[in-house]
Amino acid sequence: MSLENTKIYISEIPKEWIRRVRSGHRNIWNEGSTNPELPEMSLYPPTNGLYAERFEDGWYWVCGCNKCLENGEWYSYIVCEEHDRCITCGTHRKDLTDIPCGHREGFQCKPCHEREHEERKKEALRLAKENGHDEWDCYREDKIICPVCASVNSSDDIHESSEDMKCYVCDSNFAVEVDYETKYTTTLS
Repeated sequence: MSLENTKIYISEIPKEWIRRVRSGHRNIWNEGSTNPELPEMSLYPPTNGLYAERFEDGWYWVCGCNKCLENGEWYSYIVCEEHDRCITCGTHRKDLTDIPCGHREGFQCKPCHEREHEERKKEALRLAKENGHDEWDCYREDKIICPVCASVNSSDDIHESSEDMKCYVCDSNFAVEVDYETKYTTTLS
């Protein structure tokens, strides 16, 4: 059942209230308010996949599930019960035994994520061997290249001039040495 055209009036919330935040499925109006005229109020929608939106005549529960809306967006802040499934195998979140991995299209259950990771690892190692990849391919590069599988790794977590890192593709541990180049700027004083 699609929630696409759902619009349910929320009688508990005055239409004049405008401050609303979302925390998962919970909607909170006047969060942290000390004003007795605008008390904090928290509500959950009647079903997952809905969130509160203000219209001229008041607040309504409307659909927020990108799969119900078929809007082509990659990420949905909330999803309905029907679409709360692994993007690979379709296992429903309530049937999972392990914490799933987030994905821009929803989530992936641990077995699917691990299987996909192993396939990506195997392919990267095959290509690195086929292309004759070695440590010299990683010398003084502007990207962090794994010396084992040739995958480009993120530098987001590098904060020191030398750090250990684990490749996100092949799981190999390697050292990263950051080379800094000195630059000077001069101006008239």
